[in-house]
Amino acid sequence: MKRSRRWLCLIAVAALVAGLALPAAAAKKVTLLIHPTLFKAAGGPKGVVADLEKEKGIKVTVVTTPYGKIKDKAVLSFAAGGGQFDVVSWVDAWVNPETIGFLEPLDSYIKSAPKGYDYGDLIPALSGTTRFPKPKGPAYGVPYRTGTGIVYYRKDLFAAAKVAIPKTWDEFLAAAEKLNQPGKVYGVVQRGKPGVHVEQDFLRYLHSSGHGVLSADNKTCLLERADSIKLLEVFGKPFRSGWSPPDMLAWGRDEYRNAMMQGRAAMGVYFSPYWGLMTNPKKSKTADKLGWFLVPTLDGKNRGATLNGGWHLIMDKKSKNKAAAWELIMALSNKKNQLRGALHWANGPVRSSVYNNADYLKKFPVAKAWLTAISRGSGAAQHPRASEISDATSKEVINYLQKKKSAKQAMGDACKQINAVIK
Repeated sequence: MKRSRRWLCLIAVAALVAGLALPAAAAKKVTLLIHPTLFKAAGGPKGVVADLEKEKGIKVTVVTTPYGKIKDKAVLSFAAGGGQFDVVSWVDAWVNPETIGFLEPLDSYIKSAPKGYDYGDLIPALSGTTRFPKPKGPAYGVPYRTGTGIVYYRKDLFAAAKVAIPKTWDEFLAAAEKLNQPGKVYGVVQRGKPGVHVEQDFLRYLHSSGHGVLSADNKTCLLERADSIKLLEVFGKPFRSGWSPPDMLAWGRDEYRNAMMQGRAAMGVYFSPYWGLMTNPKKSKTADKLGWFLVPTLDGKNRGATLNGGWHLIMDKKSKNKAAAWELIMALSNKKNQLRGALHWANGPVRSSVYNNADYLKKFPVAKAWLTAISRGSGAAQHPRASEISDATSKEVINYLQKKKSAKQAMGDACKQINAVIK
């Protein structure tokens, strides 16, 4: 079933039970709907929420829910009159015309926030994704957790082959060919499993162009552009040339992480948070051999631009506890707790100050490269039909990888499908 139709069905069901909406919570109490991993990244029940109750007298009821159910739970509450969840963890793509009517605009709260909160320290590339319409519409969320794309590579293999760090995609491909050792080490690895796996990895290449699948106004598919076609060729050439695993079309997250950790990959564009696992000597054979470099670009300029991913915190427009809800949002995203989360609770920080913090840099020497990548990166399409856009992109990338279509034909066919959805 199409996601947008599912959304409408949820609203219809919620309307039937609107009279059963939960009563308003008492003052100084808020309810947080959040992914369990994100709650752990705030220290769990003994972390930020415990401190908020102790310091501000605000009791937080936490409801943890898997990724696939968060939006559905929130929609049912919103359409039934709202107020069940005061604050909800929310991804980029969900900030779109179908949702913003249910979300509280946060500009007035941001403007009146204490000076020490320092909203400007939040990385603009992240805070900007919560604004709608782009680029100067109201802010409907505050960044909480992020990750980006970056190339992790084997320093020893690069040195032995006398390969310089690639700045352009052509140099990247030349390195992949030179570093490839048939039957032993793949020149480059990526995910190829149909669906979100291959789509996201292709987008990490595509966003190096400075744009994604759609134009900023969500009205035009950009995959037919010359740079998009070229980047599909870059993404696919290692697989089509035998420099990547022959079974890459079955590879997901675990396969491509394990390839590097087991010494079977020379490099790959990875999701930045994997660094901790991949450099853990108890789990990785190559822990002390890994380095990093920014995602290349076609012309070698503005390197690092790629696909950012992340979570934000939104407030229900019908919340009866807006002041307390804003205190919770600030507590989860302020400088102190973003640093605590990054150092102790495995959070992907959203503040520039954390990436420049001496303790964080000591723990993660790659931090400043992460900051550059996040700052130059951009988010995925923020459209109500995002899942259908993703499906069309994945389908045509696979068609190119399997040599069923040329890159130009695949991207053209993807745009035909996408334009039919967004018009």
